[in-house]
Amino acid sequence: MNQTLELSTGEKILIRHLSKVDVEGVWNNFNEVVEEGMYLPVIFPVRSRLEKDSWYHKVKNEKEICIVAEARKLKSPYNIIGQCEISNSDWDAGLHVGVLGIIVNIKYRDLGIGAALIDTALRESKKLNNKEKIVLSCFATNERALSLYKTMGFREVGVRKKQFYMDATYYDEVLMEIWIEDYLNHNK
Repeated sequence: MNQTLELSTGEKILIRHLSKVDVEGVWNNFNEVVEEGMYLPVIFPVRSRLEKDSWYHKVKNEKEICIVAEARKLKSPYNIIGQCEISNSDWDAGLHVGVLGIIVNIKYRDLGIGAALIDTALRESKKLNNKEKIVLSCFATNERALSLYKTMGFREVGVRKKQFYMDATYYDEVLMEIWIEDYLNHNK
């Protein structure tokens, strides 16, 4: 599964499944978003080779979905400019549910990459893992992400007040969900 997304700038971005050679790029991108200090409830960047490799093996061993956006004009590890992961639920009775997480590099936001990553991840989760429902959470202050999720058909199901505390500030967490079948029916 490889798709090419042509940006309004003319640049072509490859949307595809994660491979082992992407690990440094994924974590480089993740750490850049962590350093922005406003989109993830993570304070410290991930630097440990063991932690990076453990994550990769978990994704592969548990057959989770991780779709990456690769800017082919950039060299590794800077070529991975976005990723969308759909992890498995922690509960036996929730195997039909996936948990979505997505990040896009600041230089590549508002260009359609996030929507392409989510679309591909939803379709692949249904096809490969028989997922039926996808849930996510987001800072209430992340208006860009909330707008994208709503546009794609996610609906808000709750808010956890003051769920995260970072830099002497409390942040509310918005909880959202989508049924993949509903999404597919509206996006053939």
